Amino acid sequence: MRWRFTRVVTVSILVGVAIVIGVVALAAYLLLRFNRFWIYRTFDRALTNGRTSLPPAYELPRYFTSTPSGQVDVSVRWPGWDGWYFFMLPADRSLPVKMVRASLMTGTYGLDGVDNYERLLLRLSTFDVVEHMVLLPTEVRSSTGSERCNYLAHDYLPKAADLTMKPDTLDVAVRGVKPEEQARQEQYGRIQGRWPDYRFEFLNPEAEVRVSLSYHAERILWWADLPGIFTYFAAFGTYEGVITYARGTQKDDPHSLPRRPESFPLRGRGCFEHGFAAKRSNYDGWWEPIRWLQRVAPSVRPVKYHYELFIDNDGLEGGFMLARGFGINFRDRGGLYRGDDYVEIERVRIDYVHGEVDRVADCQGTRWVPFPRAWKVRAQTPSGLLEYTAAREWPPAAVSTNMMYYHFAYTGTYRGTPIQGRGYGEYLTL
Repeated sequence: MRWRFTRVVTVSILVGVAIVIGVVALAAYLLLRFNRFWIYRTFDRALTNGRTSLPPAYELPRYFTSTPSGQVDVSVRWPGWDGWYFFMLPADRSLPVKMVRASLMTGTYGLDGVDNYERLLLRLSTFDVVEHMVLLPTEVRSSTGSERCNYLAHDYLPKAADLTMKPDTLDVAVRGVKPEEQARQEQYGRIQGRWPDYRFEFLNPEAEVRVSLSYHAERILWWADLPGIFTYFAAFGTYEGVITYARGTQKDDPHSLPRRPESFPLRGRGCFEHGFAAKRSNYDGWWEPIRWLQRVAPSVRPVKYHYELFIDNDGLEGGFMLARGFGINFRDRGGLYRGDDYVEIERVRIDYVHGEVDRVADCQGTRWVPFPRAWKVRAQTPSGLLEYTAAREWPPAAVSTNMMYYHFAYTGTYRGTPIQGRGYGEYLTL
């Protein structure tokens, strides 16, 4: 009798524990599933931040360690990362360069596939690097036709040796070796300024292409502002400057570029972005069970991230962020500007055109990542429906095994009125 009583009590306890675990799991799922109603509306400052001016704290580096004298200490591990990014689309579409995209980042995101561990120097920790990236899609002409080159430079450089950064003003720069003269260094990238005027100096060292741009910011699109966790914004504005190709963009011989320098004036619209987040460790260990599952079922990709910023020919500017993980939309919204008028983008849906897919291999050719050539975007706004069909004509620029950067053209409608323009995007499946 006592044995039966003990068994009943044990079963009851186990059932109770299972019910509690189930309730907690269901509550956690519902909280995440409907995060737009409490995280975004309650804790995220993105909805209340100003859109026409930027407080200095949001452009300055946020995550770093200082020396006793108040200078930036690059010799120790930092509690997070800052990333400054920008892109511009030349107004003159006849230029060889179709887009300028560049960035400096004082660390890594912490997950292989988002970061590109293949590019880490031997024995260099992900906590000891600064990232330099330049993407310059360029049309190179020859007597036999034209070639579409991405001119992607992506480097992880030793932070202690190659990064210089000021703590109280936006002035961050990285240096690297000259490809032809390994004993010498040159500036790879520098970002400096104060709202609303900034300066960008970047070099693609392998292709020997240099970009110098002045930028005037106007309006801000806030993606997230969760203090102590993650902040990210994009500011639309106007660029002006010059791009110089040390080897030129014309081939006399289809197999090589002559050393005939060419410079082109640049002017156009684009965005300047700053993101920063706390990071105490990498996330590869947490992701390892998913990697094991993908070895058995390669088609399993529980995370998708699609981010686009677009600039219409008639003054409409905006963008969206669709971040989906394990069946939950963590962010599926954005914003639109027409002049000074602003509306939110809500409930983004993307349909990828069947059959219009490139397959991009990683550095070792062991994994293939599908990347669409065309897609249809549909989103709600308080003032009407936004719809457009986007397509890219350039080959994918794989910045990691799973992340692609690209530029695109689109046509569609907003509130029933035709729209048409170009944009910049990022696409990740993991």
